[in-house]
Amino acid sequence: MHSQKLHTLTLLAALALTSACATTGDPDPWRPTNEKVFRFNERVDQGLLEPVAEGYDTVTASFFQIVIGNFFQNTTVPRTFVNNVLQGKPLPAVQDLGRFSLNLIAGIGGLVDVASEVGIPKNEEDFGQTLGRWGVGPGPYVVLPLAGPYNVRDTLAAPVDVATNPTTWVNVFGLSVVRVVNTRAQYLEEIAQARKDAVDYYVFVRDAYLSSRERAVRDGAAPKAAEDDLYDIDELEDDAGEGAETDEAQP
Repeated sequence: MHSQKLHTLTLLAALALTSACATTGDPDPWRPTNEKVFRFNERVDQGLLEPVAEGYDTVTASFFQIVIGNFFQNTTVPRTFVNNVLQGKPLPAVQDLGRFSLNLIAGIGGLVDVASEVGIPKNEEDFGQTLGRWGVGPGPYVVLPLAGPYNVRDTLAAPVDVATNPTTWVNVFGLSVVRVVNTRAQYLEEIAQARKDAVDYYVFVRDAYLSSRERAVRDGAAPKAAEDDLYDIDELEDDAGEGAETDEAQP
């Protein structure tokens, strides 16, 4: 009952907020505030997280980082399973069950990605994508302190995603720290290069986020032309984290 109430409140709040800003035609109406939060996050990252990640990367073998990454990747599968069910995707949901079970049992608790080795697809779904599939618009872009880029829909959906991650159930703070540091260490070069190449790093991060979330909701399909013109954003490499090149609007 509690989860159903949370779902209903989340959906209603998202609908209300996205409807309120639907007429502005601006995905980033809160930019002045967002940029301030973005600069704060950058200071925290460059002053604390990045040095820690660099030290971690220096003393930790790439193999170990991959193993840790596999573990945390497997903890997201229950979330993906739940959202595939909510989106009415039975085959991906079965794949999720198979992936999680196989990696948990044969992959030593998820440390080894056995599922990928045998060809089980790695699906990625969250409650923000589910709301998007149900027709809820993204709402304005927002930068959250420490958490980074979001939109209103994904912000409201985040508690549901947290609740469907097994690491939340054990409530071990150290796991979250390891996950963040390990992930940051794996993207040290990509982020440094993006900061160097981007004319406006704030705009680069914003557009990359909006583009990736739009494609995630559409299961990888290209956005509609009208939305491309609205956001003026480009495709972002899915896994490499490389900078996107500016595309000319199609007639």
